Amino acid sequence: MSGETEFGPYRDGDAGAVAYLARHAFGLTRESFERARDLFGADTLRVLRRAGRPAGSAAVWTWNQWFGGRPVPSRAVAFVSVDPAARGGGLATGLMRAVLEEAHGAGCALAVLYAATQPLYAKVGFARSGSWFRYRIAPDRLAAGRPGALPQPMETFDADVLAGLRRREAAQGNGLVERTEAAWTYALHPFGEEGRADVFLTGPAGAPDGYVAVMPPSGRRLVVVDHCVLSGSALRRVRDFLAGYRSMVDEIVWVGGPEDPLVHGAHEARAAVDGWEEWLLRVVDVEAALTARGYPPGATGDLTITVADPLFACNHGCFHLTVANGRGTVTRPADAGTGGRGVRLSVAALAPLYTGHLGPAALARQGLMEGTADDLATAARLFAGPRPWMPDRF
Repeated sequence: MSGETEFGPYRDGDAGAVAYLARHAFGLTRESFERARDLFGADTLRVLRRAGRPAGSAAVWTWNQWFGGRPVPSRAVAFVSVDPAARGGGLATGLMRAVLEEAHGAGCALAVLYAATQPLYAKVGFARSGSWFRYRIAPDRLAAGRPGALPQPMETFDADVLAGLRRREAAQGNGLVERTEAAWTYALHPFGEEGRADVFLTGPAGAPDGYVAVMPPSGRRLVVVDHCVLSGSALRRVRDFLAGYRSMVDEIVWVGGPEDPLVHGAHEARAAVDGWEEWLLRVVDVEAALTARGYPPGATGDLTITVADPLFACNHGCFHLTVANGRGTVTRPADAGTGGRGVRLSVAALAPLYTGHLGPAALARQGLMEGTADDLATAARLFAGPRPWMPDRF
């Protein structure tokens, strides 16, 4: 940042100005802004100042995001907003560059966000890299005969138990995050303290294999705010539990992934997609990201990846990836010595390859990735895995 702009932490006197920015960006009331600030912490807020006054703001925090069975340090970015009277002047781009530079300095390998407008984030290297689905189904479509043992209420709330179950699920997929305390509160109390969900555990006492969190039925609809099933018995119990609401509600809605067990385990294939969005990811540190993620257990091979990144010089150039035993190691060959071998792509195109959202063939068809047929096949093998998703919105 230069000239009249300065990027830094939120200050006590910024509340009115930052709430004003959030109101014009997201329609938030001052009360809603202060509730979010208090929940996630004022230390998560960043402010871009022009002539000493807040002209832009964002919220950031670090958590682990899982890929290939391993956690990768990721910087979440939310509430990006700029002065409505100064839009179009590059403030948002400058704000995002500063956010990414801070993330890089903090040791984050990735940055992830949901975008109100994608062109802004594409300018700084973000790309669509995973999905968020909301499903809808009539409860009788879940019923499969006489129910067996049903999930039982979590008598004493223990976020560590839920986090342990979610971590096991994250290790089996791509894109799930290890929630912070604030993110758990937001997930289970989406409407504030008056909107607390009830949590039910599946499996034997002391060794649960899943959970489902539901709001009380309202308007003939049941909202599942969170769920996790790790076995066939957990799926059957959650499915039967939800089907038990069929005399009280006409539909059940929940957020899940492209391989959601409630969708594919329904008695009748009548689930509808009620909403769909793609989240955006940016590889902040290429070497760290390639080293931290896991790879398919049986996959072995070497691949040279040439990345173009106009923002971070350390990401620009060649990376030689060697995969064995589910882990990757990276070396940096000199650009001149690669002889055109391997694959070539921008840092933005690397994001959906990294997460598994788009494979090498799809990227090549769009002109976003180049390489020989053999190198594209190697990339497909090394980055194979479940399609990435994330239930959390921020």
